[in-house]
Amino acid sequence: MQEQQDNSFLHRMLKRKQLCPPWQGNTLADNLPHMALQEWHVHLDRLFDYLLSELDPYQGVLHAISFDGKKIACGGRETALSSDGKVIVVGGGKASHQMAKAVYEIFGEHVYGLVTTHKDLGQLPPLGNIRFQPAGHPNPDGGSVTGAEEIIRLLQDVGKNDVVFSLISGGGSAMIELPVPGLTLEDYITVNELLNRAGFDIGEWNGVRKHLSQVKGGQLAKKAHRAKQVFNLMVSDVTGDRLDVIASGPFVADPTTFEDAHRTLTALREKAASLPQQIPPSVISYIENNRGNGARETLKTTPQNVVNLIVASNNTAIDLVAERLAARGVHVPENQRIRNSIGDIEDATIDIYTRLLKAVNSSPHQPAAVIAGGEATVDVTRYPDFKDGTSFGGRMQMMAALIMHLIDGLPIVGLFAATDCRDGKPPAGMPESAGASVSGETLRKSQMLKIDTAAYINACNTYALHEKTATQIHKATFVTNVMDLAVVVYVPME
Repeated sequence: MQEQQDNSFLHRMLKRKQLCPPWQGNTLADNLPHMALQEWHVHLDRLFDYLLSELDPYQGVLHAISFDGKKIACGGRETALSSDGKVIVVGGGKASHQMAKAVYEIFGEHVYGLVTTHKDLGQLPPLGNIRFQPAGHPNPDGGSVTGAEEIIRLLQDVGKNDVVFSLISGGGSAMIELPVPGLTLEDYITVNELLNRAGFDIGEWNGVRKHLSQVKGGQLAKKAHRAKQVFNLMVSDVTGDRLDVIASGPFVADPTTFEDAHRTLTALREKAASLPQQIPPSVISYIENNRGNGARETLKTTPQNVVNLIVASNNTAIDLVAERLAARGVHVPENQRIRNSIGDIEDATIDIYTRLLKAVNSSPHQPAAVIAGGEATVDVTRYPDFKDGTSFGGRMQMMAALIMHLIDGLPIVGLFAATDCRDGKPPAGMPESAGASVSGETLRKSQMLKIDTAAYINACNTYALHEKTATQIHKATFVTNVMDLAVVVYVPME
């Protein structure tokens, strides 16, 4: 019984809450509706809608490129486009078609190429000479492979006077993929899912994927070595805006090695007993056989002809939210803006709570907020009742479920959302979730409805939990991704 209790998220979270200073702010009166909290639910929902419109990657690309008919300027570098020079566009990700629209608007019929797009968009009509290839996400599919093969062909054919634009955004890791020879797409997908479920951070995860791929880890830059110039434009969906991690860095030098990939797979093996599948033998043998093989290593130095530029990121999102909150009288200083939130989801949740607690205790009669951006991980092996196929819900639904146990009875409202409005897989036949919105009233309301919130969390089935508590956020599918965002607001009850 004691071991079962120690494995419970509730035991872990409440034990850590007890180590925090006592709450000195306002609390909620029992069994009374609090209209201010309801109003803030609406404010945060509208703020999220505003944010989605402001993160439009089309505008980001338009602002990044200037072209006067002869000279291209982008990312602090200028290059002349000669009469025999061509403009080629490649890339992929959830925002790639919007980014391509901007490039087409700038260069018109002069540009040609191919970018992969999310399969849910269907077969998009060409933009002039720019074609689109539907591809899979969160796992690659045949379209991802077809797109990667065509992109490689385009890059291998570029001439010394040609200029390449690479358009990369969240989801690009899945939407442009060609596994190394001897590895099937099914093998690649299996290890991809295992790394995701076992809670490895994106750097470790990508360190393996790059070494199983013919496009990741700067390998597309190798293929574009003859181009006069490569402008690699990115929408960042990774913590710290690490260029090598965005879509696994197809045009960026890779600091990881086969040795790093081997260490991650070794750690994954130790967790394999709690996971539904085993690491494919082909993956293990390929990584082990190439340890120390420099000839097969990923790119280690970014070529001189490549310029990397981020056109939108999570930091942009955090600062936009802070501006909007300030307009409503809620000041969010830098120490209450958590940038690059990574690590275990429980640690990230406690960090948000403790920072808000400190702000409130210093001035209990003033509103306060914490904004957190990043991509924490959910290690399903920590939740004793997780079952593959019956456990649904993403990182932000989990964070919302965790924090409602910390803020119970407090005048706090929080919105927790994925900026691509796709927070994990939904159950079959159910709409995708963007995340969840909870408050200090949520837990007590769920108890009145006899909803066992702890059981849902221990089963990692937070999608069902938020559906039952009516805290789920559903949005029309958005196509960019700058990671996750949490906005938690303290509303003094005067």
